[in-house]
Amino acid sequence: MDIGRAFSYVFQDPQWLKKLLIALVMLIIPIIGWLILFGYILRIVRGVASGSDVPLPEWDDFGRDLALGFKGAVTSFVWSLPATLIGVCSQVASVLSTDNGGRGSGLGAFTLAAICLGCVSFILSFATTYVLPVPLSRLAVTDRLSEAFALSEIFREIGRAATPLLLVLLITVGLSFFALFGVLLCIVGIVATILYAYLVQAHLWGQVRRQLQSGETTGAPVPVVT
Repeated sequence: MDIGRAFSYVFQDPQWLKKLLIALVMLIIPIIGWLILFGYILRIVRGVASGSDVPLPEWDDFGRDLALGFKGAVTSFVWSLPATLIGVCSQVASVLSTDNGGRGSGLGAFTLAAICLGCVSFILSFATTYVLPVPLSRLAVTDRLSEAFALSEIFREIGRAATPLLLVLLITVGLSFFALFGVLLCIVGIVATILYAYLVQAHLWGQVRRQLQSGETTGAPVPVVT
């Protein structure tokens, strides 16, 4: 994987500033703007997967980006659901342990359950972050929601791309800390660093998909939408 390219490709587009300013506007518009930006990010993934990361996609079809972003949100939600549900159960157990804090000795059943469920939720969250580039990149290149839930093919691809996915996970964690740097630059800095992290992440996802569809891995490639 070309990690350096993921951090620099944005600035290779002569119109990068204009396109990123539009992206920043989308990022500060709740719900609709976020979905449109998500769709745009997935179009970047599609471009990288096809071997074309420059220039950045034009902002010329907000409706299509909105539809693709909605599909991406559904995909992310469903794949994150196990970790989310267990996390909710952990919070419920924590509340119950607080309500019964003065009864009995030791941690108590609810406290122990809250800790165990919290640990499971944390592990599942990391696992979800690890595998999510595969279903999302399948969606990006096909524009078909069903491809994001083709479980047998997805888990086969996860096995084939285990090392690149681990690398993407580690960089994603690093990008999360990088986004916190924006706090020092106030609101504008937060938004800008978050957007840049998304763009780097999109390129990495596209690289994973390109590797899966190239001779570097085995198996039938996912058909690309035209």
